[in-house]
Order: sequence, then structure tokens, then C-alpha cells
Amino acid sequence: MNISIAIEKFDPHVGGAERYCWDLAHFLAQRGHDVEIICMRAKAPKIESIRIAPVRALNFPQGLRHLSFAIIHALRARNLPGSIHFGMGNTFLMDIYQPHGGVHRAWFSRETQRYWKPVRSLMRLLKRLSFKDVVQRIMEWWIFKITKPRVIAISDMVADDIQNFFHYPQEMIDLIPNGIDLDKFCPENDVFRDEIRQRYGIGPDEFVFLFVAQNPRLKGYETLIDACIELGDIPFKILIVGPSNEPMRRKTDSLGDRVIFAGNVSDIQKIYPSCDCLVHPTYYDACSLVVLESLASGTPVITTRSNGASMFVKGDMGHVLPAGDVHALSSAMRNMISSPKRIIGSDILKSHLKVFADVEEVMLRTDKIKKS
Repeated sequence: MNISIAIEKFDPHVGGAERYCWDLAHFLAQRGHDVEIICMRAKAPKIESIRIAPVRALNFPQGLRHLSFAIIHALRARNLPGSIHFGMGNTFLMDIYQPHGGVHRAWFSRETQRYWKPVRSLMRLLKRLSFKDVVQRIMEWWIFKITKPRVIAISDMVADDIQNFFHYPQEMIDLIPNGIDLDKFCPENDVFRDEIRQRYGIGPDEFVFLFVAQNPRLKGYETLIDACIELGDIPFKILIVGPSNEPMRRKTDSLGDRVIFAGNVSDIQKIYPSCDCLVHPTYYDACSLVVLESLASGTPVITTRSNGASMFVKGDMGHVLPAGDVHALSSAMRNMISSPKRIIGSDILKSHLKVFADVEEVMLRTDKIKKS
């Protein structure tokens, strides 16, 4: 099967969508498929048979970059009629669409909930008038109303959003949630618990919350810190993994040494089981990998209904709350501290290789229909 994958940056270190494309391309190439990547820039693939087809699009502003890449990609992809075209956004032409970041309109509605209520309407108006937002809305409308590809939804939430916003036929949507490396993320990593706690100056019996985010504001950092303040004198620590800045640090002044900023780390698989609960109070996540990784590691989770991965948080696995609700979050955190628990790695989680095999099956079916 000839497969063409569209992604602006083919580099696993850029972000979640880029990592997904990188791993999927290598999986498909190993399975013997002919894989071409249409992109603006790329890291050299580990498999030589993966071909890079670079295109030159405008870099700035971001909205114009997305639009120019989509147009140039469409012109190139039309010359590959025998290929299955796989896209994750910022493209007009594809046979299979996997909106890895979710539905833009749903993201917009939920992400803007983080603004102070008196200025929320103004912020929404300003964002709606931005060129980037206009481009993304047009692209999304074009995909679901004109292109009408087969869709792979990575969570029930994303599938519901697609149907609610675009009335897309349910039979055109395949539900294939994100997968993770179940050998890398596993409860057995708790053997590193003492090592990790010593690294960050945490006592062996202290209750530790974990927050992991590259975009802390979107993932609910301020809600989290407000909830921590509301906990008062209850003893706990919170380990913040990811980038931080001075305003973020100032917000934690009243919490003293209970907040530990770890920065970016290279061994996150050791950190999950070394903590007692992951807190991910996100305003929007299509299907958060950190939640899946934490559950697979045996660490319970507190997250929100605006996270597609909440579909996996059931029973003793944790709590699912409304986004932005400080009181509900502090109550859930208090409950976790008073009743600490470990969970058995969820058997409903799939390995990333099984997920890619499911995606391959969708591609094979689509290829058969296309050639019939």
C-alpha cells in the first residue's frame, strides 16, 4: 500500500501529533508499506525507505503557514492518486483524517473558559477575529463539509464533538484511542521510587501530587495551585514537570517548599509510580497521554470532563471533574490524601503498536474501497 502522510514538522521532539506521525510512519514502513512524508521540515527517519517530500510554505504568521502548507500539500497530493492520504490537520485533501488535537471549535469553547468571566466574552471575540482562528475554522469546515474523509477519533469526546458540531455520519468515524508503550510505562517502575524521591528531596512517606504539562495554562495550572492553597495546612507535596516561568513560581509563594519545579525530564516513566496521584485539570485535551501513562504506571488520576482520556478513569482509578472548578479539585485532592491507593495498570489501555495496527486496518479498508 502506498501511504502519504501530511505533517508540517516530521520530528518526534516537536509535539504529540509529530511523535504520533513519526511512530506511525516507522510502524507502517516496517510492515512493508511504501511511506512518503509531505512536510515543511523533517528529522532524518530511522528507516531509509521512508521518503521525505519537503515543501516550501510561508513560515509567518502561523495562520498563513497553515494555509499555505494546506494548499501546497493539496497540489502535490493530487499527483499521487494511488496513495492513501493521511492527515492530522492543516490540510484540505486526505482520505483519512485523525484530528489529533481534537475539534477546533470544541477547543475554542472550552479553552476560553479559563479567562476571568468579566472579560471572557471580549477575549473570545478577539480570538475569533484573529487570522489564525479564521483559517483553522475554514479548514475544519472544509474537511467535514467538502473533503468528507474517513475519520479516526482518538476519544469518545472527540467523536461526540465531531458529530455535535458538524453532524458528521457516525458510520464515517472509527474510534481508535491513543496507545502507549506498556513496557515502558508500568507499575514495576516503582522500584525507582526511592531514587526519584531522593532526587527531589521528598520523604518516603510524603503524599505527592504530580502535574505534567508543556502548556501549563491550558492544562489548568492556575486552577491546580488555587486548589492547593485551598487545602490549607494539610501536608502534601506537588511535583511540577515541564517548563515554568517567574509568574508561575510567584503564584506558589504561599505554599512554600510544598511545590517542586522539576523542569523537563528524560525519565518520566520513573516519576509516575514515584508519586501518589497525577493531577491534570485541563481545559481541553483530545486524549491526554499523561493520563494514560499514569494509569498504566499504577498511579491514580484526577482530571476533567474536557479531557478525552477521562473515558479511561473509572472507579478507584481517580476522579473526573468539571474544568476550572477549584473547590471540586481541592475536594478530590483531599480525598486522595486521606485514602491513598495504588491501582493495577488498566487492562483497557492499548499498546501503541496495537493502535497503529488498528490504524493500518482502517487504511487497508479505505484503500480497498478507493480502488474498487
